[in-house]
Amino acid sequence: MQAITFDAFGPPEVLRISSLSVPRPGPGETVIRVAASSINPTDLLMRNGAQASLMVGLKPPFIAGMEFSGHVHEAGSGVSIPEGTPVIGVVNPRRPAGGAHAQFIRTPASSIAPLAPSVDLIGAATVPMNALTATLALGLLNLPRGSSVLVTGGAGMLGGFAIQLAKRSGLIIVANCGEGDAQLMRDFGADVVLPRDDGMKAALRARFPGGVDGLIDGALIGAVVSGLVRDGGGAVALRRSHPINDERLSKHYVSVLDGMERADILRAIAGDLEEGVLKARVAEGGRFSYRDAVQAHRKAETGKMRGRVVVTFEH
Repeated sequence: MQAITFDAFGPPEVLRISSLSVPRPGPGETVIRVAASSINPTDLLMRNGAQASLMVGLKPPFIAGMEFSGHVHEAGSGVSIPEGTPVIGVVNPRRPAGGAHAQFIRTPASSIAPLAPSVDLIGAATVPMNALTATLALGLLNLPRGSSVLVTGGAGMLGGFAIQLAKRSGLIIVANCGEGDAQLMRDFGADVVLPRDDGMKAALRARFPGGVDGLIDGALIGAVVSGLVRDGGGAVALRRSHPINDERLSKHYVSVLDGMERADILRAIAGDLEEGVLKARVAEGGRFSYRDAVQAHRKAETGKMRGRVVVTFEH
């Protein structure tokens, strides 16, 4: 099989296409014939060396990629998903077997979910990782219907999926964004769209004098906005490097790694994708063949997109 690999950390030019053996599944595992895999910020950090401390003990070649779509190529013993089934899934690329930027990937059956044949696999590859994180975050807040939640960074992938899932859960959604993204927030389902400038706090207090019930800090600005959550409300941080320290609040941290084998959540995400509750988001001009991995990483590094860069795999 062909895979996007790198032996040393550095710029996109360290990437190369390598021929590797097709993996075989063990008990409870599947091998997926990958159709597409997104390039997430964590993939860029893995390649450029910023995550080198998390990769101690791993031997090159390294393979990035945390989410994917494709078809079941081979199922191990105990797996009930038939071969040929279209699926979405997630994987931790910081493992000896590497990640999803390859034509075939071995993964636990609990890390994939069947998908309706009508769903576009290229777009579907942009959904599972951040939708999984958003689901975990909403679960930690555990807000009843009619509660209010502030989602920062709503134009990003995590924030966008948090808004869409919160809408389905009957929450009142408050989102902050730049002026150019206001309509995008409304399209996702935001009930209140706030400016991203100094007027945000006053605008929120005018609508929610006592503060909102919960916060999902997609923009990593918790110290700036945690005061907008009511006393006793909940707040979810998405990186340990950006904790929320407001002692008035019930504070949580969420990592997608905590849900890598949550088949129940992945199946719900697949269902929401099929029903249009979740909207796949491929960046404009962001679809590349795996053979053009260097250009794909360059595109992803610009960071000026509303969606994900996706690499596709021919077989």
